[in-house]
Amino acid sequence: MDILLIFLLLFSATPLLFWSENLKKTAIFQIPFIIGAWFAFIQIASSGTLPSELYVWFLFIGNLIYGHIAIFGLCVKLKKMYRFRTTYAN
Repeated sequence: MDILLIFLLLFSATPLLFWSENLKKTAIFQIPFIIGAWFAFIQIASSGTLPSELYVWFLFIGNLIYGHIAIFGLCVKLKKMYRFRTTYAN
C-alpha cells in the first residue's frame, strides 16, 4: 500500500509538469482521473474488499496505468526537447 500512496503523490504532480510544459489540455484532462484515483484509494483503504466493490479496483488500476502512460509520455517529450536544444545550440 505504501508504493500505491507514493505513486498517487507522483500521479498527482503530473498535471503540474504538463502545465509547465504548455500541455494544458492534457493537464486538465488528467484532473478527473486523479480525483477518481484518490477517491478509490480512500474507499479501498477504509473498507474491505467485497465482490460488489470489484469495479473500484478496476478503476483504480486503470488510473494507475493512465498515470504511467502520462509520465512516460512526458519523459519522452522532455528528452526529445533536450536533444533538439543541444543539437541546434552548437
